[in-house]
Amino acid sequence: MKTLLITGATGFIGHHLVEQVIGLGFRVIASARISSNINWLEKQNIPVVMLSLGETEKLMVELNSVVEEYGEIDVVIHNAGVTQSLKEADYYAVNYVLTKNLITALATSSSLPPKFIFVSSIAAVGPGDAVTFVPIREDDSPHPVTHYGNSKLLAEQFIMAQKQLSWIIVRPTIVYGPHEKNFFNMIKAINKGFELYIGSQKQMLSFIHVKDLADVLIRLIVTNLSREVYNLSDGEAYSVINVNQIIKSELNKKTRIVVLPVSLVRLIAFYNEILGRFALLSPILTRDKVKELKQLNWLCDNSKIKRDVGFSPAYYLEEGMTKTIKWYKKNDWL
Repeated sequence: MKTLLITGATGFIGHHLVEQVIGLGFRVIASARISSNINWLEKQNIPVVMLSLGETEKLMVELNSVVEEYGEIDVVIHNAGVTQSLKEADYYAVNYVLTKNLITALATSSSLPPKFIFVSSIAAVGPGDAVTFVPIREDDSPHPVTHYGNSKLLAEQFIMAQKQLSWIIVRPTIVYGPHEKNFFNMIKAINKGFELYIGSQKQMLSFIHVKDLADVLIRLIVTNLSREVYNLSDGEAYSVINVNQIIKSELNKKTRIVVLPVSLVRLIAFYNEILGRFALLSPILTRDKVKELKQLNWLCDNSKIKRDVGFSPAYYLEEGMTKTIKWYKKNDWL
């Protein structure tokens, strides 16, 4: 069975991915930060390595040591990244530079893997047309609206330029499921009786359950596909109103509809950033994030991944969100 090196193994997506691949018998080497909680990985007897992604020469030595101790790596799944930060530079330092360092170290060490899978984001492409509402496709011209999206795009462009690397790039849309914290804030607001909209109620969204995302990655691990980019969603189009209705139904809540002007949300984000600097925390809502939240078309075309690997989602939003909310309740998040 293939040996996988998974970065970001302790995060939301990483946790679910590791859980599913070990259930299928894959051998996993988990890469995590020194500050990460690795208790779950240790309980599963999964080897954990602390790679110096910020130092290419040191990283090269570390990768060689990993190969010497655990054998050849068949697939690297680079899932580590920053999704929220007060500092714009952090997005580029982590999402772009560390990706570049990892690939450079792999190429100059003895551990160049047969396959490199990069978990990017639909944010790297940017939103779709807000008039036609045509879903975003892989060959659309990228125009990210946030530093997060732009940092992911730069990483993609670097990967695509590598001639010796067998790579695949996946761009998930909104990922939800147990353990997720960002979209959970929308659920918490509804649980408190507020149905919030930013600028408009016309927004259209795509989603993918985290277990379906892991399923796609597993399918890509075992295929011979190379040098391909895939958008990932369940293939359905959801209005933000429909999304709220699903959440309200499961929570059995009546809500007060509040449509917030974008200017007001931007002001709230500004004060969030000030508070974040004092508390040394990165708030979820920043002015950069508002640029993404106000976009009307985040529909994602998934026809290419369906065609190439036969992907069919196990979860559409109503069932997936219902089970997710039940998990939040069971684990005292709500």
